[in-house]
Amino acid sequence: MPKIIWCGNKSWDTDFPENTLPNNAKRIERPDNIFKSSLLYGTLPLIFSYAIICIKWFMIGEKAMNPIYVPFGIILGLLLLPVHEVLHGVCYKKGQKVYIGICLKKFAAFAVCHEPISKRRFVIMSLMPMLLGIIPLAIFLLSPPNAFLSGICIPMGIIGMLSPMPDYMDVHIICKQVPKGAFVHTQNDGFYWYK
Repeated sequence: MPKIIWCGNKSWDTDFPENTLPNNAKRIERPDNIFKSSLLYGTLPLIFSYAIICIKWFMIGEKAMNPIYVPFGIILGLLLLPVHEVLHGVCYKKGQKVYIGICLKKFAAFAVCHEPISKRRFVIMSLMPMLLGIIPLAIFLLSPPNAFLSGICIPMGIIGMLSPMPDYMDVHIICKQVPKGAFVHTQNDGFYWYK
């Protein structure tokens, strides 16, 4: 398992220890404003979330949800943002250092590991936080009608599906720009790949 280091609240542009890149490393082109550019990548997860909700309500014939519990689901979904980053972190190799923290100023969390990672592993690592959306939505879908459970699971599931929007974008970028069998290596100034 990698060594996960909790950093607490840090500035978004904090530099972390990095390894030297090989001479053949090529820069991966990413948008300047990651958050703004990734908004479009929330469309399919949002449609998926609403489809699950509609399927359940169609199956039971009623909209079993008490809106009074929705704020609790939202709070739980937001409190799980650091767990989102831990799910990224556990995908790295044994002994690699992963720095995890939050940036309150940007209302965001981060996981940083400037170690090489295979393209395949990078994709898995990027998609792991989807579990925080899939699990609550699956509980909602598979459990008997329950207004409390629906009020908690629906907002948690939607937040869990939407919070990886920048990760979905990174997967799309990596799949387009990085050849099969290559390694992805992040640095403080961006993403690189090499074979």
